[in-house]
Amino acid sequence: MKLHELKQKRNTIATDMRALHDKIGDGSWSEEQRTEWNEARAELDKLDAQIAREDELRNLDQTFIDDQKEEQRQNLDKENGNQPEEKRFQIFDKWMRHGASELSSEERKELRELRAQGVAPDEKGGYTVPDTFLAKVVEQMKAYGGIAGVAQILTTSDGRTMEWATADGTAEVGVLLGENEEAGEEDTDFGMDSLGALKMTSKIIRVSNELLQDSAIDMEAYLSRRIAERIGRGEARYLIQGTGAGTPKQPKGLAASVTGTTPTASATAVKWQEILALKHSIDPAYRRGPKFRLAFNDNTLKSISEIVDSQGRPLWLPDIVGVAPASVLNTPYVIDQEIDDIGAGKKFMYCGDFDRFIIRRVRYMILKRLVERYAEFDQTGFLAFHRFDCILEDTSAIKALVGKGSASS
Repeated sequence: MKLHELKQKRNTIATDMRALHDKIGDGSWSEEQRTEWNEARAELDKLDAQIAREDELRNLDQTFIDDQKEEQRQNLDKENGNQPEEKRFQIFDKWMRHGASELSSEERKELRELRAQGVAPDEKGGYTVPDTFLAKVVEQMKAYGGIAGVAQILTTSDGRTMEWATADGTAEVGVLLGENEEAGEEDTDFGMDSLGALKMTSKIIRVSNELLQDSAIDMEAYLSRRIAERIGRGEARYLIQGTGAGTPKQPKGLAASVTGTTPTASATAVKWQEILALKHSIDPAYRRGPKFRLAFNDNTLKSISEIVDSQGRPLWLPDIVGVAPASVLNTPYVIDQEIDDIGAGKKFMYCGDFDRFIIRRVRYMILKRLVERYAEFDQTGFLAFHRFDCILEDTSAIKALVGKGSASS
């Protein structure tokens, strides 16, 4: 089948599964209905795998087409047809492949101006990357941290520390006043925390000089993908598991920031009643937010997707593209592999309005080119730096399920 036919068939099966779920309603599921559901789910998983393969092949084909168009366009007019941003990118590409020594005086000036866009001091051979390069890195980073896809992203042009107020205002309410009655006072208990810009490195990426000299290779795409993979995984880990301690200081992270918890009855499993209790431990004002989600890792999803309620109804429902997202107890969810597995003392599931979790990223990224260090291998090293931090501004907006017992027991 063609890709659109596969997607259409998948949507039909997902729609039928939801219709079956709604039809049974509060009634008990029969063995026949359970079998029908399981067969549909197996077919859905098979189609998802086929669609993923087809999408990957299409992306590869489109990349090849885009590369050919770019090469043909440059051949038509190499001298006069370049816009400033395109010209800057071409200079940056030349610097990546051959280094600053191969640039003309005019090209070096352009590259210095590119570096000057950032507020960091001279990076001794490092350059701030063009917007197109940075956009590719940021786009590909989304694959490595589900929480970052629903959190509030704050992008700043520099890395100066920002003092940020944190609070839990759910217990504060207004009161009625009589005519000519003086208003009372109630101070808001604000906490203050710092939103900094902590530096992360991609570590050195070694590239053979043969690869650099091959003009058919899209070095921007290659390096941006490698940088995004390393920094994306690293950032995702610290956004969840950061400790708030160490040298240099690590981000506090979601796990340490979330103080409202609901314990489970087991250290190895979770019940649907516990997920429901977690959901309803959040104030309804947050549950109405567009970024209200459950969050857990893929192992936890596998466990809870097999759970049924007291009537035999599954907790998990498949997504229908363009109609409804996949959900657990009618709540959309995100998968983040840095969240802990179910375990004693582990915060393995979060629920809340993730718009209150703020990720601060500094807009520019530094890329350094290392030549002499790997000369004996005929390789060139590239090293990227990324700055970020995170903060939970409202501690009542997100809460967590914790496995019974302590991690040390």
